[in-house]
Amino acid sequence: MPDQVPPDAGAGTLFGRYVLLLLSDVACRGLRFAADIVLVRHFPPEVIGQLNLSQSLAVQGIAIGSSGLDTAGTRAIAAGTVAPFTMAVTVVALRLFLGMVAWGAVAGLAVIVPGYHGVFQLTVLYGLSIGTGAMTLGWVAQARQQMHVVALAALATHLGYFGGVELTALAGWPPAAVPLLLAASEGLTAVALWLWLIGTCGPKSRGLPWSAALRFLRDALPIGGANYLRTLTIGSDVLLLGLFVADAEVGLYGTGFKLYSLGLAVITLYLSVLLPQFSAHWVRERRGFVTATSTAFKNSLLAAALLTPVALLLAGKILQLLFGPPFSAATQAVQILFLALPVHLIAGHFRTSLVAMGRQRQDLGLVVIATLVHVAAKLCLIPWLGMNGAAWGTLSGEAVLMMLAWRAMRTSNRGSAR
Repeated sequence: MPDQVPPDAGAGTLFGRYVLLLLSDVACRGLRFAADIVLVRHFPPEVIGQLNLSQSLAVQGIAIGSSGLDTAGTRAIAAGTVAPFTMAVTVVALRLFLGMVAWGAVAGLAVIVPGYHGVFQLTVLYGLSIGTGAMTLGWVAQARQQMHVVALAALATHLGYFGGVELTALAGWPPAAVPLLLAASEGLTAVALWLWLIGTCGPKSRGLPWSAALRFLRDALPIGGANYLRTLTIGSDVLLLGLFVADAEVGLYGTGFKLYSLGLAVITLYLSVLLPQFSAHWVRERRGFVTATSTAFKNSLLAAALLTPVALLLAGKILQLLFGPPFSAATQAVQILFLALPVHLIAGHFRTSLVAMGRQRQDLGLVVIATLVHVAAKLCLIPWLGMNGAAWGTLSGEAVLMMLAWRAMRTSNRGSAR
């Protein structure tokens, strides 16, 4: 039988869960950064380039293999419509199948594209993370609102990876050891999460019937499509900017964009805390869903109103402090990007609500429109304004997505409150 719907969480409880995930994320980023330093000091630049390229290719395979299944599984468990063990078996089976296809596609790309021939072996080895990622059940803990499990799993993986990188440097192992040890660390974490699942979410059960699993996959694909489009959209700034301006300006913008990316990561963590609560409310009581989403929105708006002016005032000083005086030339572009962060937060709040309601196809349509606006605005503004044009294009696309998502949620809430 499915678990009961998780109990309501007040603002303090939600904030505590968010802070826990945020601290874990900061620690994980620090470990990744430390591992990068060790690798850069140990391997020559050409090897570092090969590692980065092959990992980037594997990340595309991971995105294809996940296909929104984790998010859909989180929603189903939080809503209490499917038992956690049944959902876990179903999602892992589907992700492993899709992951094998994605792994083959990524390896094939490394064979077909001449510029990728030199990283074929590393790409295949990094592709092991497609499988270990499929078997990792952090999303089940997220659905059950046990964020301490999510945080510990992430920390364990990154500690294992950092230890593996240190061991590689000390033992003088070849570059191939890096993706192998990463996969080993992820695999051990996956095993630990399965033991946690068996101990806390029993009894063991089979996955959904094949026909139901295929329906579940069909419902998850729009979520995966929207996530993938958002990833491509966020990365389009530097790619499009490079078509029109000098490398130096691309470097300035790309460095400043890291601050924006950090803000996006913080927002993503917050939205991941909201999804289980929204999903549970949608199943339990529609009026309660409207109240919960409205309360969370007001809290988000308050935080954005307090933090955004501070970020705008300190943008130039942060750039100089972290990257040096020359990068203060990107201050205006970064300020525009900082304006896009609260817009992204509001849009993400409404999009999370739509996904919790099972309206992921509608969300995908909104994302497609916003992506077109993103690209069109940047193509129009970059030749005119340079890197500031790229930033204005990002703000324009996010504003369109926010308005579309707000309109969709306004219509949905009217129907839910009746």
